[in-house]
Amino acid sequence: MTTNVVTLLNSNSIIDPKLTDYWAADIWEVKDFPYPDKLGRRVGKAKFDFTVIQNPNIRHQMKYYSYYGLSHEYWLLSSYSHGTYNYLLWVWKFISSYHENIQSITEMPYQESFQKYKQFLIANNKPLKGSSRNCISRYIGVYNEFYKFWTDFYDDRPEYKKDCWNVERLGIEFNMSRRDKNINFGNIPSVYRELVKKYMYQILLVQQIITYSTATNIMKKMYLFFDFIAEEHPTWRDLRNLSRIDIERFLLYVRNIEMGGRSYTKNRKPSNRHISECISNVKRLIEYMQRYEWEEAPTIPVKLLIFPEDMPKRKFIRYSDHIKHVPDEIWEQVQQYLHLLEPEIARLIIILEASGFRVSDVCQLNYDCLIRKSDGWWLIGDQRKVRHEKHTVPISEEIVTIIKMQQEYVLSRSQEDDNPNRFLFPVLSGRNKGKAVSQKIVSNALNRLAQNMKILDKDGSIYHFKNHAFRHRYGVTLINNGMNILHVQKLMAHTSPEMTLTYARILDNTLRKEWEKVENAVRLNPYGEVIHADLSEQAEENGLELEWIRHNMDSVRLDHGFCIKSPKLNCDFLEQTLEPPCIKNNCRSFHVDQTFLDYYNSQIIKMESDIELYKKSGRHRSIELIEPKITKYKEIRDSISEGTEILGLSKERREYIGSERKKGGPHG
Repeated sequence: MTTNVVTLLNSNSIIDPKLTDYWAADIWEVKDFPYPDKLGRRVGKAKFDFTVIQNPNIRHQMKYYSYYGLSHEYWLLSSYSHGTYNYLLWVWKFISSYHENIQSITEMPYQESFQKYKQFLIANNKPLKGSSRNCISRYIGVYNEFYKFWTDFYDDRPEYKKDCWNVERLGIEFNMSRRDKNINFGNIPSVYRELVKKYMYQILLVQQIITYSTATNIMKKMYLFFDFIAEEHPTWRDLRNLSRIDIERFLLYVRNIEMGGRSYTKNRKPSNRHISECISNVKRLIEYMQRYEWEEAPTIPVKLLIFPEDMPKRKFIRYSDHIKHVPDEIWEQVQQYLHLLEPEIARLIIILEASGFRVSDVCQLNYDCLIRKSDGWWLIGDQRKVRHEKHTVPISEEIVTIIKMQQEYVLSRSQEDDNPNRFLFPVLSGRNKGKAVSQKIVSNALNRLAQNMKILDKDGSIYHFKNHAFRHRYGVTLINNGMNILHVQKLMAHTSPEMTLTYARILDNTLRKEWEKVENAVRLNPYGEVIHADLSEQAEENGLELEWIRHNMDSVRLDHGFCIKSPKLNCDFLEQTLEPPCIKNNCRSFHVDQTFLDYYNSQIIKMESDIELYKKSGRHRSIELIEPKITKYKEIRDSISEGTEILGLSKERREYIGSERKKGGPHG
């Protein structure tokens, strides 16, 4: 995968040569604006007068900031006129009241000046909050953007030396369909900030053993530990004296401080997952420091500082019970109203549903993402989460038509410089020009559509869309249509069968509900009277083996047998894929019955044919490898030919009914 291309601000630029011609004047006439195609709908002003800013240095900074934003499409002239320009004048009013003769806004310490600015806004009846929930006002936003612009402009250190890293300048791959781009070390106490930056520099930039998204997740929790240490040991300058008692106190500390972060976790009681992540982050940091013998590392080995029992037990959640896929009835409603969406977003949603790709991978599809093979059309794209390049899935002619329409749309509206990464869904204007379209746009558009057109779920509530539910829909649809589970795993680029089995269990749960209706059904005699009859009696009378019924309802069918492993148990053989590991390892959760007789006969015939070929070509080693397998297959064939079950759980473990089933078995 190639590193994404971004436009960088050259911090070594000299301002004056940039401010020439139109931009050099202290009054900018709208009629002479050099980008007439970027005026916007309604400018409102006839001119922009910077002479009201008496300090020439601040005037120069505000003019250059305005020039840079307008020329790089941060704003159209209309939005600059109605918004940014007016807010910049309020920043000037503040500077003239407190720091009239400064050479640059960066001469003012940020935290101190920011507090004063908020007091200034309050004194002038200007809001600190925006209209949206938890949103700052544009007065605050423009001040922060202006200050950060000039901080970056004058800071010519390498990005990794700064206290806030912009991922666009780190030279690493990142998800360009997301708009968060900063790793901020500002919330780490200053005495430990360089230590954390050094750690992140090594694991993210040098060794690249984590991704940018993982780095941001680590930083969301890391500050808690160093806040605690700074409070407990204010004289410390490293972690050399860290003791077990400190870890125990930190565990108590993190259990009793409210969570921060996103809206659904903020100010809530810490969850076991949150606590576990906090401890894990600290453990990984200490392990790394000690492995590489950093002088700041604790002298006590990490295994004596943090014990396994420090990690709280997380509540078991069977993923298949909580996985949410877009059901057919919802997708039918979406298709009915797709024409109401922006055409580009509608095309993206169709490809998302048809490919099974994650939304970030669809947003970052390459312009040349179609491949024509002898058996039809295929979509090709990177699966970034699992680092699988050039993954391909088959697509229909209808989807090919949609992709070609999008290709024509991009080609007709862009120049080469507009789309340096050759995205199929690029942003062609604005401050995110050249990046992939934001994945948030997709879910926002769908949820607005659901609200406006009353797209309802089975309970009659407005359906809430999540982008990843389309990937789940793809997997469930393949399983429902009878596709081999190993083929589903390959199409979805799952690294192990365990995730793919989740989709199979969704189908199994549907089958079980139908079966339970039969189990709980009543029986009538010839006179119409209700009579008692349990499931075992009904099975026997209908010539069915109850054991076979239960086995099939609790299992997932594979090519070579059934997997009846409980979803609460981990599979020990997931990484073994060269031959069926459940046969090779005599897995206790593997079961075969007579329905697989044809499979084993055909495999035995094929292996016998291979052995004959190996004998003729003198491939004795190949014969040695295949003989144990054919012997095992013949044992299985002979057992099921005689009607004997093999390799499954014992009858008494699997065969129980009525109240025993409710209790979980004959022994409760």
